[in-house]
Amino acid sequence: MPALPLNEAFTARALGLIWDAYKNSMGIQPYLGAGFFPKEKTSTMDLKWFKGSKGLPVSLTPSNYDAQATLRDRIGFKEIEMNMPFFRESYLIKEKDAQEYENVMNAADGAIAKELLKQISLGPIDLVQGANVVPERMIWQLLCPTDGSPKIAISANGVKYDYNYDTDGSYKANNFMELSGTSRWNDLENANPIEDLMAAKKAMRKKGKMIMSAVMNDNTWQKVVQNKKVRDYIVAKSTMASIFIEGSDVKKFIKQNEDLQLDIIVYEKLFKDNAGKDKTFIPDGMVALLPGRVALGSTKYGKTPEERSGDSSTGNLQIVETGVSLYTFTNPHPIVTQCICSEIVLPTYERMDDTYVIKAYEEASE
Repeated sequence: MPALPLNEAFTARALGLIWDAYKNSMGIQPYLGAGFFPKEKTSTMDLKWFKGSKGLPVSLTPSNYDAQATLRDRIGFKEIEMNMPFFRESYLIKEKDAQEYENVMNAADGAIAKELLKQISLGPIDLVQGANVVPERMIWQLLCPTDGSPKIAISANGVKYDYNYDTDGSYKANNFMELSGTSRWNDLENANPIEDLMAAKKAMRKKGKMIMSAVMNDNTWQKVVQNKKVRDYIVAKSTMASIFIEGSDVKKFIKQNEDLQLDIIVYEKLFKDNAGKDKTFIPDGMVALLPGRVALGSTKYGKTPEERSGDSSTGNLQIVETGVSLYTFTNPHPIVTQCICSEIVLPTYERMDDTYVIKAYEEASE
């Protein structure tokens, strides 16, 4: 089958199909946070959609919609331009790229053109993956606030936007524990993570709330596994003269302990921050205590300017991942083709009062 001309092959509709095929072939799984905050599409970005504790509206800051989308080359530094709650970035096929594609399209071997198109399409695929990172970062800022107050704070391109879900400070006062001194979990000899988890669960039980799982990154989990008192608890319950303790043994102990009965979830997924550094979604030392694998809110997607202006019937508009817009168009001069990837997204957090956070130790400074 001959290769299609670029203006037919590189459309938003085609890119949506390519993304679905790529996601399936690569076995890309949904982020953990997306399971706690299921995706929903809405046609509005009215404040009433964004609820926090007790269904109260979240305090939002103004957002700009007239910023030019940042261009991303096929190869090079990757960044996401963030302009809350509006996120947009573009990918450009230059005249030279289009000429190269046409040259190989007319060649005898059509497979070469298809391979080149595949390579060109990796740019928009990167944009969609970057779009999925945005709400996941937001979710874990809410679930693991380092200062105890759930909020979303994202800064980029000299602009900072803040969304405060704890305007009265009640969450920090009642649902947050910050350890100090030798109680911090990075003190492997003196800290007692088991007692801290029990204290947190007891505090929630007094309010009629049930905590069923604890989520942390692997650095924090290793502090628990290597903790002397935790290991002493396990050894004391063992009938063996000596025992080699693994992470699975600690998970089993915490799950079966009558006063804990917690499922431990170690979440080690990485993303690149705005400086290009690999980071975990959950900071070191932070532990989110949750009422199990249940929805805590929802990830709301609004209608982007591209969705309003694009035309799905012509193929220049495609919505992927519930609310991420792909929009393709060609500039008349110079004659270049662009793909815009945009989203308007923000989580609600209706069950905020059902969660608890432990700041077990300070994240190591870089």
